[in-house]
Amino acid sequence: MKNNSILFTLTLMFFGGSKALSQDALFTQWENMPVYLNPALTGNFDGLLRLRAQHRNQWRSLLGASSYKTSAVSAEYKFSNTSTRKISIGALFINDKAGSLDFRNGSINFSTSVVQNLGNPDKAHHSIALGFNVGWASKKLDYENAQWPGPAPTDLNEKTSYPDLSAGLLWQYKSNTHFSFQLGGALDHLNNPNVSFSDTGVYKLNHRYNLHGNMEIPLVRSFSMVPSFLLTSQGYSEQIAFGINNRWYPKSSSPNFVELGFFAKTTKNYSGTTDVNIYVLSATVEINQFLVGFAFERFNELETNTYEFSLGYTIRGHGSKGTAGNLGLTEPGIVP
Repeated sequence: MKNNSILFTLTLMFFGGSKALSQDALFTQWENMPVYLNPALTGNFDGLLRLRAQHRNQWRSLLGASSYKTSAVSAEYKFSNTSTRKISIGALFINDKAGSLDFRNGSINFSTSVVQNLGNPDKAHHSIALGFNVGWASKKLDYENAQWPGPAPTDLNEKTSYPDLSAGLLWQYKSNTHFSFQLGGALDHLNNPNVSFSDTGVYKLNHRYNLHGNMEIPLVRSFSMVPSFLLTSQGYSEQIAFGINNRWYPKSSSPNFVELGFFAKTTKNYSGTTDVNIYVLSATVEINQFLVGFAFERFNELETNTYEFSLGYTIRGHGSKGTAGNLGLTEPGIVP
């Protein structure tokens, strides 16, 4: 069984080109790792410094130890500039591991964003943000136990590295209450890098397009509904995630909250079929600057599950308002 899996993976990689191993993983709780979703979200929070960590284990019930595992760690810092313009910087490290061939994809990224308020930030106002990301990525594949349908290729490398560029835009509205909305888009892999393991092969990494949005709608003083969506397209893969988070606040002016969400995903893969076949239960708690998140995802087509865990810490700093309108609300991942 292991040899069959290895042979199948190699066949996909060398005859399917970049379609097999050149797709990006995304997180189900995309709001808990915003700098990976869109560089324009760098610094989009109430405070000075935000730290986040997230881990995703996909299809473990089906693949066991060979399941897809994605981990990420990020840090963002917001400079104290004028009240109408803010500049932020961020750093992101992400590592992706998949399959019995021990395929690994790691990258370190640095992002920056400029936010221009279109009004008095102490009152209800609109703002726009522009963000850029530059990174260095590497992919590694272990051929030690591989079997080939014919003679083994002689020009293969176990590792390939390349620079990576991304850009994003964000428009949002904030109020002094919990009401807010935002719409953003990002284009990843602007430079379309070559990710082939072969010295003579050319497999370009597909652009990834993200379009995301959400709106927080207060129903009572301590309860809001937050509908949101994420459209992701990369190569032959396309996914739309949509749903609603139900958010409770202990106090109407507090940034602390408890959130429970229900989401669904429609996926379009290499076969061209599109179905609503993934369902998600998501929970997040933020108390006294600490954030904890968990998501359970059911993929009906393969009858298998995915799990995600998130941790975060935010240094608010002096002058933070602590209202939901100033929190960067964003959110799940394209199936590799």
